[in-house]
Amino acid sequence: MTVGSLLLMAEAVMVISPDNLIGSKLSHQGRVRTHWILQAAAAGCIFAGFLVIVISKNIHNKKHFHSWHAIIGLVLIICMGLASSGGVFTLYSLKLKKIIKPAKMKLIHNLAGIVTFLIGVIVEILGLYTHWFNRHSSPTAQVICIVFLVLAAIFTLEGALKSAYSRFKSLYQSI
Repeated sequence: MTVGSLLLMAEAVMVISPDNLIGSKLSHQGRVRTHWILQAAAAGCIFAGFLVIVISKNIHNKKHFHSWHAIIGLVLIICMGLASSGGVFTLYSLKLKKIIKPAKMKLIHNLAGIVTFLIGVIVEILGLYTHWFNRHSSPTAQVICIVFLVLAAIFTLEGALKSAYSRFKSLYQSI
């Protein structure tokens, strides 16, 4: 799940920016395609991890969704499904322009992606306080991991936040 939520989802968020090392070498269409491929892979990893945990808990007769990590993780899966569905609509936004403006659709998808990614980071941080992680690490490791996660989130979301602000400003500056 961590590979999906941190590595793949983070790169999917960053690759859409033309300032990104990988994205700079791709056309806009190439960045969009790479974004959804990485995001689909991230969603697959997260969902597969979720299924493994649910099956393991069933086998060992353990309670489901009794920690904040598990509950917010379920929220992440729901948000990921919604943001991904919105991404499909955004991909076809020109065909849907009679229903909603493509710029508005892109802003909504951008904001949904930011929120979903932040929820993923929160889930990872909460995972650092699970019984399993506490047994296999130290408080120092927890602090180092939290600092790393926060810095990675800031770095990852910089372009997405700038894009959201720019889209919001261009859509609503006449109001």
